[in-house]
Amino acid sequence: MSGVVLSLADRQPRHVQTRAIAAVNLQRERERDHVRSIRATGNPVEVEYRDKPASLDAWYRAQPVKMGRVSPRLFLTADEKRLYGLPASARLVDLRGMGDEVDHWCVCVFPVLHGYIVGVKAPAGGGGVGVFWRKSHMASDYAVRLSKLHGMPRRERYA
Repeated sequence: MSGVVLSLADRQPRHVQTRAIAAVNLQRERERDHVRSIRATGNPVEVEYRDKPASLDAWYRAQPVKMGRVSPRLFLTADEKRLYGLPASARLVDLRGMGDEVDHWCVCVFPVLHGYIVGVKAPAGGGGVGVFWRKSHMASDYAVRLSKLHGMPRRERYA
């Protein structure tokens, strides 16, 4: 008894195999271009500076809210974190329901368990996005940077 083992790709029609080969070749070419650009300039290809919002808060406001959710999904790629000047280990936190409601836009610093959350808070329950920091001096530096970037007062809550 003899048998022939056919792979899944061999069972596909010829046009599907051709498209799969073309897609793999395109992916390999993009990876080579990506490595070349990082070696040449130090900036990754997929970061398009002109297409990104100017600040992290503008990025948060531009995120779509999926059906059945209250707020957008808070996730940044490593390239986006670098673009906004955040460390690779930065975690984003929704500011909705944190602290007292404010009547004007401000940069808020909230002490939480094992660290601080710093972000731009919107008035009247508008929420916002914050970044979790473990060290107080890094949180303070980020709060000063946000305050200067947006021209807003800082509001620190220690209670």
